[in-house]
Amino acid sequence: MAGPDVSADATADVTGEELPLAGIRVLELAQMVAGPSAGLLLADYGADVIKVEPPQGDGGRQLRSLAAAGLPDSPVFVGYNRDKRLIRLDLRSAEGRAKVLDLVDQADVVIEAARPGAMERLGLGADELLARNPRLVYASVSGFGRGPVGRTRGGVDIVVQAESGIISTTGYPDRPGTKIGFTAVDAACGHTLCHGILAALFRRERSGRGDVVRVSLYDVGLHLQTGPLTEYLMTGVQTPRAGNSAPLTAPADLLRCADGEIIVSAYLDPHWRAFTRTLGAPELVDDPRFADGVLRARHRAELVELLEKRLAAGTVAEWVARLSAVGVLVAEVKDYAGVVADPLAAESGLLRRVGPDHGVASPVRLEHTRERELRPRRELQADDVRFGS
Repeated sequence: MAGPDVSADATADVTGEELPLAGIRVLELAQMVAGPSAGLLLADYGADVIKVEPPQGDGGRQLRSLAAAGLPDSPVFVGYNRDKRLIRLDLRSAEGRAKVLDLVDQADVVIEAARPGAMERLGLGADELLARNPRLVYASVSGFGRGPVGRTRGGVDIVVQAESGIISTTGYPDRPGTKIGFTAVDAACGHTLCHGILAALFRRERSGRGDVVRVSLYDVGLHLQTGPLTEYLMTGVQTPRAGNSAPLTAPADLLRCADGEIIVSAYLDPHWRAFTRTLGAPELVDDPRFADGVLRARHRAELVELLEKRLAAGTVAEWVARLSAVGVLVAEVKDYAGVVADPLAAESGLLRRVGPDHGVASPVRLEHTRERELRPRRELQADDVRFGS
């Protein structure tokens, strides 16, 4: 069953400047999520993206949950490969490589996500391609980098979440660590690779020379944890897992109401006082256990118990309305059904129809740039594909 269309007029064209990457040609030789995510972001900026799949298809075509088992296409694949033209080529064959090299000669950007050394063995490494096309930006994604340790290892999102420490810091203190609920490192890697490509294209405008942009999932996983890793380097102590609480202060927690859960972030003094007044618990302000954010975090269990006793008297909707009215930062904990039905999602305009399917638009808004309708992928024969067509 098709999901609801929450886009309303979100795909209507508006007048303005053309998209900033109009005329830029991107050859995507990447599979799964991280590399294709970068290609998608470039397409949203107006680039012409041709994606080359192996003869059996991108492995991302197999990524589907039980809920999507009966769909003709993987939602993950659909989501990350809209606004591209797709061809299937065998890069191990002379004919396939010749076709790719012809596209390389026309391209501004090549994106690849093979294990270190694999593209070189195919004659498609950075040195070979920049020798053919010195203005090329060659963008490469790996699991763990190209060093003597990292190059021997393959990496996917869940493996990198383990190796980079993300799992160790996520979840509850009395249980094993848990992964983030979606492919956060893959998605962040796509954004990282995209801005590296944009930086290289910007410099090319001044120098006339291309460059090589390399990103690893592992490095992105570390960078996502800049705050906690810096704290560990300074103290030698790992911040304990804090479940659904912000670990550095309180209240910044998931709290139960009569019919569901809310997140409240009220650790700044004005918010803390407004929160306790609205709950009818002003005495908490004078409780020495809760005198500041650090003390409240230290006594979080007692604080949450006291807060939830008050919150049990009202519904999620009631508390969100009351707390918002006094300036407290609060949100209902929504599932995807709640997100899609929320007027905020319609206002955002990111959840859209893409032909017969659905997708998520770029979160970047360029207010003076013409917006265009999202388009489904086009799967063509190799002889039918060339840049600019």
